[in-house]
Amino acid sequence: MWSAFYMTGVLASLVGSVYFSISARRRELHPLAARMTLGKMNMSLGILLLLFGINQYTFEPLTTVRVIVGLLFLLVGLFNFIQGTRNFLTNRREWNAFQNKES
Repeated sequence: MWSAFYMTGVLASLVGSVYFSISARRRELHPLAARMTLGKMNMSLGILLLLFGINQYTFEPLTTVRVIVGLLFLLVGLFNFIQGTRNFLTNRREWNAFQNKES
């Protein structure tokens, strides 16, 4: 059960991060929309790192190196997810204000 959830999450977050990375760098995209998309990319990468960190604790011989690497993945993934969410929400608020000002 865990491996199916893990593989689905890893593939979805990997595809999402690549998709958002490519779509944020299109030329005709407004800078605020590009920053919102980069926030989504950071959230996807954060989820990917969180899954890698959680996966380190599922192996049977839990060594000190595995615990430290897992903890680093968890911390960096959590930080990336929080910062991506914050950037996305901030830029979405600015984008909505920009859209209301133009119409």
